[in-house]
Amino acid sequence: MNLNIFNNIEKLRKKSEEAHELLEELKNKMEDENNIGILEEFQSNNKVSIGTKNQMERRLDDILLNYANETGEIFFIVEKLQEENAFVVYKYEESDDSVLKLTKEELPEGANVNTVLRMQDGIYAIDENATEELRTRITDMANELLEEQNKVLEEYRKEGHLYRVSENINGSIFIYDITDNPSIEVEEVDFPEELKEEAQEGRIFEYTDGSYILKE
Repeated sequence: MNLNIFNNIEKLRKKSEEAHELLEELKNKMEDENNIGILEEFQSNNKVSIGTKNQMERRLDDILLNYANETGEIFFIVEKLQEENAFVVYKYEESDDSVLKLTKEELPEGANVNTVLRMQDGIYAIDENATEELRTRITDMANELLEEQNKVLEEYRKEGHLYRVSENINGSIFIYDITDNPSIEVEEVDFPEELKEEAQEGRIFEYTDGSYILKE
């Protein structure tokens, strides 16, 4: 009888440990999801060219600096440094910016990547209104640039035209129209995945029925 009791206790202990590990995994997963940058999340959910990503990064800096000029000094959490349990924070004030590294202990509870902070009585405090306002401005900017990118690509794709690959950068395919205007190069974000390995410099593809086919 006593042996059965001990066995049951051991089983309960193991189940408790497994439940604790599961809760820790869920907690870490939720924390990771809360520490994805606005642009990083946007770009992972949309087909964005390298050039458009660079534009978004430049415009992000302008948005944050302009907001600081409008409302006063802000601290914007940009990135979580996993190994150091710290955060990269951009400080903006009066047409100037700098980069800080703050530990989790230095930040207020609930602060994550994309949070806007203000300095109040010598400590950092979350500005909820600024956080939401900047998320809206950044998302609107990203959507605007994505629309511009897609409009350019739609105009560039022409039925029956031949396109030569100028470069393949880790699956980012750059092409130019040899039928019409070979002086203009674009990154084709909708290039077929199954053809990317074949899309090496100099290869020629025809645009037909809304996609590209390799011309042997």
